[in-house]
This record gives sequence, structure tokens and C-alpha cells, in this order.
Amino acid sequence: MKGRVAVSWGALAVLAFAGLAYAHHGWSSYDEDRTVTASGPVEEVHFEHPHATVRVRAEDRSWLVVLPPPTRAANLGLSPDLLRPGTRVVAVGHPHRREAGEMRALLISVRDRTFRLR
Repeated sequence: MKGRVAVSWGALAVLAFAGLAYAHHGWSSYDEDRTVTASGPVEEVHFEHPHATVRVRAEDRSWLVVLPPPTRAANLGLSPDLLRPGTRVVAVGHPHRREAGEMRALLISVRDRTFRLR
């Protein structure tokens, strides 16, 4: 019986880590030869692992802006309180190669402060 329980817990751990690995896509998915800018109000923000994200309503579309992990963002001084919905931001980053409207942020400006993320 103990063996079955151990195997079950082991299988659950493998599945959990596999999900995290799948969610944490590589940076090669982003086109480092191009830079895009999204300027507008924040629609939503998520400070969760593996990366914080903020959705910005720009003139051309709604952009999903991928930020550093929450701990690193906090160490830089960037917090969810600064990125509340409705707050105007300017995000500059590399666009995703396949997902239109997604970027890996290089910097984000909010409330007269610019945070260099890479």
C-alpha cells in the first residue's frame, strides 16, 4: 500500500512540473530582431509564476506583455499596485514569433518611471 501511495505522489509531482515546464516557454519564441511598443491603459495584471504579465489596450490591439518573474519584478520596484487596471503604461519589447499581440518586455514605463527588465 505504501508503494502505491509513493508512486501516486511521484506521478502527481511529475505532472505538476511538466505543466510548469510547458507554461514556461523559451525566449527563442520571441523575435529579438524586432522591437514593438504598446502604449495604453492596463486591462489586467497577473503577478504569478513563472512570469508576471500585464495586458495593455493599445490602439492596434490588446497586447499581452510578459514581464520577469514576480520576485525579480518586485526587486526592480515593479509591483501590481503600480500596474492597476486603467493605469497608462508604455511597454517596449520583442514580439512573439507566432502569437500576435504578445511581447517579451524589455522595459515598461509607468507613472513617470521606467523599469529596465532585461
